[in-house]
Amino acid sequence: MLLPQQDYIKDITSESLRNLEFPLDWEGIVDYVGFPAFLKPHDGGGWKNVSKIHSLEELWSEYNQSGKLCMTLQEGIEYDHFVRCYCVGKEKVLIMPYDPSMPYLSGMQYVNIENYLSPELHKRVEEDVITICKALGYDLNTVEFAIKDGIPYAIDFMNPAPDAELASVGEYNHRWIVDNMTDFILKKLEEGVEAPAYRWSAMLNPPEKEAKVKAPAAKPAAKKVSTKKAGK
Repeated sequence: MLLPQQDYIKDITSESLRNLEFPLDWEGIVDYVGFPAFLKPHDGGGWKNVSKIHSLEELWSEYNQSGKLCMTLQEGIEYDHFVRCYCVGKEKVLIMPYDPSMPYLSGMQYVNIENYLSPELHKRVEEDVITICKALGYDLNTVEFAIKDGIPYAIDFMNPAPDAELASVGEYNHRWIVDNMTDFILKKLEEGVEAPAYRWSAMLNPPEKEAKVKAPAAKPAAKKVSTKKAGK
């Protein structure tokens, strides 16, 4: 659930917000999302300004301290498995068992566990990662899934400049991302880079219009020009 900012810059007035409902239907919001939940910036990173919420009172308290940040309230999945996945070139995926509760740079966030996911679930996660990255147009990304009862829930998937620090992700994961990004870049240098196709491109350039631009009609033959005025 996307929440309106708790505070605004001075140029935003009540008239600017006339499309918003006030007061917010807090009971309806928490009934929809449920508890536990996470209150987090809509475009944040690094676990900054993230709070785990267990009650409406906690939600009010944390929301009232969020200032001008645009916050989202996200369902908290009590997961069985948690993975963070690198994706390179919308085709290569590395699924990394990950423990988000461990401190950053503790050496305990990324753990190597053989057969962490079943073959079927491993394939499902790979396919979902690629689908998300194709939809976003990201050639580099990390996607996080909280997996509950065999269902992967994508909870963080907009990281086009993800953490790849050796001290953070570990030797194996660091080497994988460096090698695969190197191969990707060399391939792009050889093949050339195509302009990304965004979802709204078809609206701006309908297929028939694009066809005319790419393949202009042949130059028409010269015609004789009459000096007589056309009659009505």
